Amino acid sequence: MSSIQQKAQQDQARETHAKLEAAIEGLEPGSPEREAAFQKALDEMVSTAGKRIELSPVWDFSAEKAMSVFTKDDVIILRPVVESDADFYVSVKVQYSLMYQGIVRMKQHLNESLLWSDLCQPETFFCMIIDATSGTSIGYIGLKDTRREPWEIAIELDGQYTHKGYGPRSIRLFLNEIRRIAGKTEFQARVDTANIPSQKCFEKIGAELVGLCDGPFLKLPDEKKRFEDRNLNLLTDNMRELASRLGVDPRKMLSHVLDYRMTCPL
Repeated sequence: MSSIQQKAQQDQARETHAKLEAAIEGLEPGSPEREAAFQKALDEMVSTAGKRIELSPVWDFSAEKAMSVFTKDDVIILRPVVESDADFYVSVKVQYSLMYQGIVRMKQHLNESLLWSDLCQPETFFCMIIDATSGTSIGYIGLKDTRREPWEIAIELDGQYTHKGYGPRSIRLFLNEIRRIAGKTEFQARVDTANIPSQKCFEKIGAELVGLCDGPFLKLPDEKKRFEDRNLNLLTDNMRELASRLGVDPRKMLSHVLDYRMTCPL
């Protein structure tokens, strides 16, 4: 996760905490009134942030999930995620996610349950990226939710294996095989505006930057504006250049992520 998205996550957490504290101010700790007020405030935030999206039926990848190898070439092997990948998965997540850093620090988790909830749901399909020579786990790649069109991919590599060509190779290999199986030709990737290596990775495989879209944290117009107002100093030359390419106000680079589209075969 980029510094921009980390800061957005921190700011949103602070605002959420402040709203919940205000909702229960003056109410006795442990009282039914306090509990009810807290739940009401929480429900209101969830209902306000949520968008109603028409979902397609889940694509059944159960046969592929049972394979020992999904696809491979002479450099990497893509095999479906299994329970024993949990420790490696979490070790990668903590490199990029403040949330996972907090979970691990508090030691209130099981790696297996995190792997299951993130990568092993019916609507997802994820593979581990394995070095074909050494058998070492490099990262993971997959489809985030086959109910939503276009299908969005996610990929993260262990930091020690970045900048070595594994990213573009994995994306090509994975999506071309998904196209062969499911007949899908268009895919999406959402990339942080501050994450230059990821931008270069997707552009290297011919992905087209088509616009901006919501990131994982800032959803409502007012919270986006507040975040932009507070963080104009974080704008970089690369963000301004991206804004110019897209014809948007550079400040929008702070509250949104980049929308890349890929057309297969790659």
